[in-house]
This record gives sequence, C-alpha cells and structure tokens, in this order.
Amino acid sequence: MRVLTLIDSLIAAGAERMAVNIANGLSRRGVQSFLCATRKGGPLEVFVDEEVKLLLLNKRHVLDVRAFWRLRCFVSREQIGVVHAHSSSLFWAVLLKLSCPRLKLVWHDHFGYSEQLHRRPRGLLRVLVKFCSYVFVVNDKLLKYAVEKLALAAEKVAFLPNFADLEEVAVLEKPLPDDGQGPRLVCLANLRRQKDHDNLLDAFVRIRRRYPAASLLLVGGHFSDDYFRHLSQRLLKEAQLGGRVHILGSRNDVAAILQAADLGLLSSLSEGLPVSLLEYGMAALPVVSTNVGDCALVLDQGRCGRLVPPSDPEALAAAVVDLLDNPEEARRLAEALKGRVATHFSATSALDKIEKVYAKILS
Repeated sequence: MRVLTLIDSLIAAGAERMAVNIANGLSRRGVQSFLCATRKGGPLEVFVDEEVKLLLLNKRHVLDVRAFWRLRCFVSREQIGVVHAHSSSLFWAVLLKLSCPRLKLVWHDHFGYSEQLHRRPRGLLRVLVKFCSYVFVVNDKLLKYAVEKLALAAEKVAFLPNFADLEEVAVLEKPLPDDGQGPRLVCLANLRRQKDHDNLLDAFVRIRRRYPAASLLLVGGHFSDDYFRHLSQRLLKEAQLGGRVHILGSRNDVAAILQAADLGLLSSLSEGLPVSLLEYGMAALPVVSTNVGDCALVLDQGRCGRLVPPSDPEALAAAVVDLLDNPEEARRLAEALKGRVATHFSATSALDKIEKVYAKILS
C-alpha cells in the first residue's frame, strides 16, 4: 500500500497537523507513506518522520502547470495508489485522478466554519466529490452536509475524530515572556477571526479583576493581516492587556508551553473538532471552551471541561475564575479530559479506520 497525503501547506493549524499525524502514523505501521504540501511548507515540517518522503511544490496559483506536472511525475515514479487529500487540496487531487485514472481518492473535510455551513458554496464540491472513493469528515454536521448537500452515498462517508499525535519538543525554545507568578492562561489557535480573540481579550480584562497577576499566551500563526494588526493595537492601547497578553506566534515547543500553563482556553465562534482541545487534554490542562462545533463532544458535554456560549466574555471569564478559585475541581476535570482523549481520540483507532478504508477501496 502506497499512500500520498496531500495538503496545501504545513502551517501549524488543525488540518495540517492531522495531515502530518496521518502520514507519520501510516509510516509507523509499515505503509509506504508520502506527504505533499502543494503551496508551501511551514513549522510542521520538523515533525514529519524521516521515513515519510516529503514533497514541497511551492505552486504559485491554482493552475500552476509546472508544479502540477512535478506532482504527477512524483505520483507515477513512487507508484502511489491512494491520494488522501485534506481540505481544499481536493481540487488538485481530482486533477491527478483525471490524469491517472487508476488512483483512488480519499477526501478529508476539515471545514472549520461548521456554524455557517449554509453559506458554504457547494456547486463545485458536488462535482469534485464524485471522483472520490471515500470521504472522512471531522464532525456530525459535516457528515449530514456530505449526505444531504453533496449527495454522497452514506456508505462512502464517515466521521473520523481528530487525534493529537505530534511528538513535540518538550523543552521551551526560549523563556516565556511573563514572570509566571500569576496564573498562566494559554490559547492555542491561529489568529483568525473565526477564533474570536476579541472575546478572549474582553474576558481576560474581567479575569484580571480577580487575578491581577494573570497572563495570557496566544500561541498560533498569524498572517500579518488586518485582524492581526487589530489585536496588536488592542494590546498597545488597553492598559489591562499591555504586558500581560503575549502573541507568541507559531511555535514548535507547544508541548512545553502547555506544561508551563495553568489553564487552556478556546474562544471560537465556529469550530470543527479542534485539535487544540485534544492537546490540552494530553497535557492534562483544565479547559474552558466556547460551545461550538464538536467542542462539547471532546469535553463530554461539560464533564471534562467548562463550556460557555460564544461571544459571551462574561461567561468565559466567570468559568475561568471558577476553575482558578477551585484548583481541586480544575485538576479533576483535567484528568478526566486526559483520559477521554486517550480513550476516544487515539491515533490507533483513527488509523485502524483509515487503513480499513484504504484496503476496501483498493480491493
């Protein structure tokens, strides 16, 4: 079995982490595993196992003929049998299928705006998925969407929970920028509007009324866009945020940062099944998250962490303060989440399911 995992880039984000996890996991099971980032590499390159052959195409646009021909030659030379395409890399996967009909395509839909699925353009998607032998989705809403809106047969699509499996650096690359004297909060999320950092910052102002020495670490890539500049300006202008909130950017020492934190946060407006919650669980951190996407599934409807409504900084702050005021309850929730992640979101069960699908479509 020879499998190519296809992804647009290797930035430190959920779909990209899953692509690396799957490519590595297959290789460790004896599958000939390959990984291609069509647009660019990124911080996750360092986590790709040596046994996984990595191809970076650096395509300039969606119809970059030279880059596509390199990919087509790579697939032919390495005798790839299955292409497992993540998110928007489906388009190039279908082009590969058209140029090499023997290929079997699997699409992995990570669409993160699950609260706005009704706005998702589906005309082109309905055409593209017809070339797929199977489709994985990361939450139940996407499963329903695939069957009802993309007209996929129910036996060709399945829910596959994300899993956290990156062997990350457990030592800090450099000292954290706060003094560590007060509670240290962390939010592991790229700086995108969907993640609603404004809600988080508004909540943090309220948290500091109870815990003046608290600090907040924002870990995740940014795109030097208007949203990033807006958040940076807030940190400069608002006294309650300045010096206590730190944008760390994309980091390869996430595991070490989480070990140094007291509580993990997620303040999103919309989610799929966020890998950040799984990584909080692996680090045994107590968690407060907005109740969007499959966050409630990960946190077992609030039995493994606090769930609050989106866009409600009062509720978010109150839940954080409650856990900081009650460390025994926080530890209980953290241990419960750690156990749940190990049991229900393990690499083993996910890779078992993936391999069975590959075997079925190849037969």
